Amino acid sequence: MSDERGNRVLDAAGELLVTFGFRKVTIADVAARAGVGKGTVYLHWPSKLELFGAVLVREGIALGRAHLADLRADPGTVVLHRTLASSFLTIMRRPLARALYTGDAGLLGALASDTKIGRSVVGGNAAYQPHHLGLLHRHGLLADDPATDPGLYYRLAAATLGFFLGDELAGGAELTERADALALVVRRAFEPAELPSPARLAVAAAEVDALYSGLLDEMGRSLPDTPEEGS
Repeated sequence: MSDERGNRVLDAAGELLVTFGFRKVTIADVAARAGVGKGTVYLHWPSKLELFGAVLVREGIALGRAHLADLRADPGTVVLHRTLASSFLTIMRRPLARALYTGDAGLLGALASDTKIGRSVVGGNAAYQPHHLGLLHRHGLLADDPATDPGLYYRLAAATLGFFLGDELAGGAELTERADALALVVRRAFEPAELPSPARLAVAAAEVDALYSGLLDEMGRSLPDTPEEGS
């Protein structure tokens, strides 16, 4: 399958997933939307689970690339409150990413939790979190040391999860306002009073870049027959 046709299949699958949910969409639906034969889809993705798992992994890679693009444009976004605010906006503006990160069971079914390829998106990020937070602490960007304070992961997750799940509590606030509120909570609760110099931030940003570039490479290897987005 050509890169263009492969991306068309994944685009179609993602659009149908967001519109109808995993349980209602068939391979035939995807093939018709993409303008290819059903057999062509099965040739490259032997099951519905593998096809939609590939959609989730590609979405995770797209989110990672967006984060790295922000980091390379402005190393100051390495600071955790800015990272999370930017990620919040990116995720909430992408219906598939939003479903994945809010655990929308109606849309995803068991796709994200019960398939190896789906778990690689969420699990891959979770596995890298200790390295990320440890790196931030070494550079003076995190007040508490995750190596000696295992409860830090829980506190951070609990403090941020509500911003993704709390649409009803937002009172009609714009996404940018909610992102600013998330940044404020993280800044006050998890970061030191004084942040390092821009030069130190640049060093930390380069290390975070290398860390997540490795994660994206690893995620990409889980899709040996799937062209990269934008290739």
